Amino acid sequence: MKNKKFNHDVTYIALENFAQRSFEIAYEVFHHLQESEDILVKEFILAIGEAELYESLMYHKDMIHSILLSRNYELIEEFFVWKYSVYQSKNINVDCFLIEYDLWKLSIMHHLYQSHSSEITLIYDYLSLHHEEYKLKALIPKKIEVLPEYQVLFDSLLHCLLCSEQEEFYKIIEINLPLFHNDIFSFIEHVINPLMYKVGNMWQYNQLSVAKEHLATSLTNEIIELFFIKLTHPPKRKERVVVSTVGDESHNLGIKIVGKFISSCGFEVKNLGSKISSKELVSSVYELQADLLVLSVTLPSNIATLQQIVDDLKSDSKAFHGLIIVGGQALFGDNRQVTIQGADFCSKNLDELKQFLLQHF
Repeated sequence: MKNKKFNHDVTYIALENFAQRSFEIAYEVFHHLQESEDILVKEFILAIGEAELYESLMYHKDMIHSILLSRNYELIEEFFVWKYSVYQSKNINVDCFLIEYDLWKLSIMHHLYQSHSSEITLIYDYLSLHHEEYKLKALIPKKIEVLPEYQVLFDSLLHCLLCSEQEEFYKIIEINLPLFHNDIFSFIEHVINPLMYKVGNMWQYNQLSVAKEHLATSLTNEIIELFFIKLTHPPKRKERVVVSTVGDESHNLGIKIVGKFISSCGFEVKNLGSKISSKELVSSVYELQADLLVLSVTLPSNIATLQQIVDDLKSDSKAFHGLIIVGGQALFGDNRQVTIQGADFCSKNLDELKQFLLQHF
């Protein structure tokens, strides 16, 4: 089984039962880890604290649900290598995860029928088997791709972010924008997006504190907003577009950029922002009489929530008759794309989004 891709389809009923009981399952794992006498587990909890332990387990359950629901098993390695890198960079012995995997298995077997639990727990056998492999891969930071002609510009802006030099950050963008034909969206695509990935990567490897990561994101958000104010808009179209993140996404810069881009194409855009409940989101789509809904997902753990929202809109007795576009970092990776059933289009970048708008409106 080692070095072979995980390729196992979980039945709908098993996955549905796991989703319904996942909170209880995760809480039981949390409780057993707290009571564990294993020295590695004790050191792990001491290092991160019980609050972070709880949050990590809740994130874990959502991630497993999203992986199994989407059947995109490349996400297994992506997520767990990321998780290992975060904790290894804090000098934590991640061998404690082997104990955690066993506890997940026991808890799942405790809360689900055997026929259902046996389908879910296979993923933990796979994780245990690839544990050493993930430890090694987690030591190698992912390279952030920037076009060579923009590398100096990228490095200058990164320095400004890390030093919180807001005025200089703005000035550098203003001076260099003509290189992108004064197209702020092209600038974002080629420079700002890789910059945000770099900041996230630095946090991942403990090279940047959570506070500094938030400051860098906030500074970028503020400066980009200043350039959005300068945008000129074509005559308004009649179509109405609703844009939103899904689930517990904490960063809304991506969906803000998408909303401003669609608005610059003449559409009336309503941005629901982030951390809106799925029920409120669906209700708002009907209330605002949207012709187009654009949903963004950054965290792979929210893929299941995204799929559920699309299902609700497509299967409701008052079915949503507009078009649904999905996108975001979570749906794309190295040689992979997560398929969201029922969505009309999955957009990887603003160019693809523009082409879709031109073809359908």
